Amino acid sequence: MAVRKLPAPSPRLGRWVLTLPSFLAGLFTLGLGIFLVYTIYSDRLNRSAQMEQDLLWQKQALQLQMGNTRHELESLAATLAANGLTSADFTARTLSLIQNTPELISLAYVDETGQTRWRTPLAPPDNEIPLSHRNLVAQRAAVLLNDEQIYSPPITDTSAGPVIALTSPVKLPFEGRHFLIAQFDLNRLLSQQVPWWIGQRYQISLLRADGSVLASKFDRRQDAAKLAQQIDLDIGPENLRLQARVYRETGTWKQNAMLGALVGLSLLMLVSTWVMRRHIRERQKTEALLRRETAMRMAMEDSLITGTRVMDLEGRLTYVNRAFCDMTGYSAEELLNHEQIMPYWPPDALETCLAINRRILAGETDSSGFQCTFQRRNGERFDVRIYAARLVDGEGQHIGWISSIYDITELQREREALQASHERFVTVLNGLDAAVVVSDAVSGELLLSNRQYQYEFNLPVQHERCCVIPFLPREQTAALPAEWFDDFAQRWYQIKTRPSIWVDGSLVWLEILTDITALKDAQQREQQQNEQLQQTSRLISMGEMASSLAHELNQPLAAIASYATGCRNLLGQAEPNLRQLDQAIEKMAEQAKRAGLIIRGIREFVQRRAPHRSACAMDQLLATVQVLLAAHVKKSNVKLHLDCDPLLPPVFADPVMLEQVLFNLMKNAIEAMHETPANQRQLQVLVARRDEMLQVTIADRGAGISAEQLEQLFKAFYTTKSTGMGMGLNICRSIIEHHHGRLWVEANPGGGTRFHFTVPLSEDSHAREP
Repeated sequence: MAVRKLPAPSPRLGRWVLTLPSFLAGLFTLGLGIFLVYTIYSDRLNRSAQMEQDLLWQKQALQLQMGNTRHELESLAATLAANGLTSADFTARTLSLIQNTPELISLAYVDETGQTRWRTPLAPPDNEIPLSHRNLVAQRAAVLLNDEQIYSPPITDTSAGPVIALTSPVKLPFEGRHFLIAQFDLNRLLSQQVPWWIGQRYQISLLRADGSVLASKFDRRQDAAKLAQQIDLDIGPENLRLQARVYRETGTWKQNAMLGALVGLSLLMLVSTWVMRRHIRERQKTEALLRRETAMRMAMEDSLITGTRVMDLEGRLTYVNRAFCDMTGYSAEELLNHEQIMPYWPPDALETCLAINRRILAGETDSSGFQCTFQRRNGERFDVRIYAARLVDGEGQHIGWISSIYDITELQREREALQASHERFVTVLNGLDAAVVVSDAVSGELLLSNRQYQYEFNLPVQHERCCVIPFLPREQTAALPAEWFDDFAQRWYQIKTRPSIWVDGSLVWLEILTDITALKDAQQREQQQNEQLQQTSRLISMGEMASSLAHELNQPLAAIASYATGCRNLLGQAEPNLRQLDQAIEKMAEQAKRAGLIIRGIREFVQRRAPHRSACAMDQLLATVQVLLAAHVKKSNVKLHLDCDPLLPPVFADPVMLEQVLFNLMKNAIEAMHETPANQRQLQVLVARRDEMLQVTIADRGAGISAEQLEQLFKAFYTTKSTGMGMGLNICRSIIEHHHGRLWVEANPGGGTRFHFTVPLSEDSHAREP
């Protein structure tokens, strides 16, 4: 089954396709936005210019109206000052002025005392300000000073609306200053002087210098917009300002709705374009990912060394990978055209292959797979293992079976070779005389044991899981030999234990047990023979020194006899000298002690007993040997030099054995100087510490030892003496090595021979009783 590769679009064309709609939508939205901004800005400029013109016209109308009224008042004041008027004339003239000027609410003629002489109308209106108001009084005082018409500040502290007063002086020739006081209602001023066509467009207001509203004319049915302009109005001392605020047009919400709809549509178009572009990009990513995954799947399938085949529910092949084609030697087209009988099934194994195929179609999916034999196109047979599984599509429907086929021909060969190798290993392991066991380091479970181990410890060949108890304490070091005695079987074993890594990566202990009972018996017999030889050697040495020792013993015995005779003579005197008697008795005790030391040294030296180690000082051992060799040293005319520091640490050793080594080596050194001139016979014994060992050096001035003799010197029964047995040096080396030391020989630089031996110091020795 071939997989068709999806054609990949041109990257440049794809970028243009994605960018062009977004670019056009953005360009349209930008043009619409510029158009809306320009329209709003142009309309605002036109309305602002129109409002400025209307506000200037309204200012001129108000100033013209107030200026005409001022001229009328000036004319009336001049008439009163020149000709005078009667009350009826004043009333008639002022009534005509009030009727022509609706914003004028009252006109009063006041004398210099502040008394009202005439007024129009006669009855004061509700919104008239009393002439006694402080602002009007201050205004009259200002008029007296300036002698001209003066507007009062807007008066708003009454229950009436805002009022402004105009005071005009009446200059009478003989009666002082009189005044005409005219009061104007500012609300009525705006109501009367603002034409209807301006009132329909704007809300007109009079403002103080601080911006507070005094009076206004507005249409309650309309709402004022934010667009407004102000202009100075030369009325009053505070320079009132005239403000115009545009009404919102009734059709504006429709225009705004239409504009909002256009903006919304533009934004919706941008969003939809962005969503479409994102969808296209996601689709392109998905298609690219699908192409990569398809290519990766094809590459993986082509790279597999495991054969893969797919069958439908009826057993027809629908897919095979390249590895399966290479495995069988047939192409995919050749394999997919067959119905039931496959060309790679061997004729003689056809029934077996058909049976396995029927089991797979019946739903049997053995986890261990099915093993059978296939045949390549060239007729070569090979073993395979088939692992089958249900093939389910994306909707969860069972559509067939997928199988993985492994060529296990080489694996079978390796398994057979491994089995043969394992059998050889088991054969060799069971053929060993040593017992071998492997146990888990954590649980102690026995993992492997050979036949000898099962025989030694009565373990059945077919046994359940069991644990191994360590024979000796285990250490994480290399395998070191150790000995263990089986009290039950009365057998000695040498055990080598070491940690290792098992096949599953876990830590295990490998132990090899060798039966050394016969070796132990032989060592014991050899030790007994060595002890007998040592005893014989000591007896021979004592026999050789018998005459010398007798002479040594005769001296203290003769001295004791002499001192005894002297004591008897002293006692026979009439007045014995007790001091001399005490000295003689003390000398007798010293000679007896000397004889006892000689006899005890001989007895201990020749006594046969088991080795016993203890902490002993080397200077005391040398003193004992010096007593034993004293006669021999004196007879041979040898100068003995002992250099041993009594503060040296003791050694853990058998003192008698070390005394025998010192005795033999010093005796051999004395005998080696038999032909040396008497004045040159020197025996030097040096004891010094060397790191953790104590080294003893015995040097003589004899004839020396040749190179040929050095090679044979420590062998048993080799001797250079005519009467020797050849066991002395061999016994000495055995004793030193038994104490974990070393014995060697070298030439003395001044002539003669030097013997060296070392023994461990007591403070660092690890030796134990055998």
